[in-house]
Amino acid sequence: MNEIDKKNLYKKIIEIRISQLLINEIIKSGDLNIPIHLGLGHESIAAAIDYVLDEGDSLFLTHRNMHYNIARAESLKKEIDEYYLKSSGMASARLGSMNLSNRGNGIPYSSSILGNNFAVATGFALGNKILSDKHTTMVITGDGAIEE
Repeated sequence: MNEIDKKNLYKKIIEIRISQLLINEIIKSGDLNIPIHLGLGHESIAAAIDYVLDEGDSLFLTHRNMHYNIARAESLKKEIDEYYLKSSGMASARLGSMNLSNRGNGIPYSSSILGNNFAVATGFALGNKILSDKHTTMVITGDGAIEE
C-alpha cells in the first residue's frame, strides 16, 4: 500500500461528521418517520475502512451504519432520501436506516438484528473462498452484538 493520503483522509472524516450533523438537524425537526442512528465520533473508523477497501471488497454492517454509508456513498442526497423513504433513495425506500446497504459501493448487507451480520458475513466470505475470490470481507459490530 502506498503512503497514506492524509489530506484526503482528514477531508473524508470532516465530510462524514458534517453530513451526520446535517442529518441530525433533520432528525430534530421531526420530519423523519423511521429510527435513525448516528455514528458521531466514529467518523475516523468509517473513513479508514473506506480508504482500505478495494473494489470488490465487501463490508457488512450493523444498525448503526450511517457513517459507513456516507463514507462509501456517491451522494448524500440519496442517503437522506432513503431516510425520508423516497423512491429516489439509496435503496428506493426499501431499507430505511437500520438495514441500509449499498451493494454497488461494497456494502451488500446491514442488519438491525444485533450480531446477525456475523453469520451473513461469514457465509459470504466462505462463498468467496469456495469460488477462489480473493476479495476481502469485513464485518463491523458494536458492544451490543458482542453480548449476543
